[in-house]
Amino acid sequence: MKIVSATEAKTNFGRYISAAMSEPITISKTGHATIVMISKKEYDRLEACEDAYWSVRALLAEKNGYLGEKEGTKIIEKLLDA
Repeated sequence: MKIVSATEAKTNFGRYISAAMSEPITISKTGHATIVMISKKEYDRLEACEDAYWSVRALLAEKNGYLGEKEGTKIIEKLLDA
């Protein structure tokens, strides 16, 4: 992973956009990593991983006795009608 200063990234922004297509680019400010530039393809892949993770967590929660969306909605509607 390439690390560049914020000033360097600003000066050569187009170059780092191109570089981020193949590897993450870390941008540091005052010596601390603050931003990571990644390609849209990598961003989409990470989002898909997160979506899959939370889907599995929801299924496990439902399997272990937590209410699903339909059951929760029924209870809320019943309470609101009371």
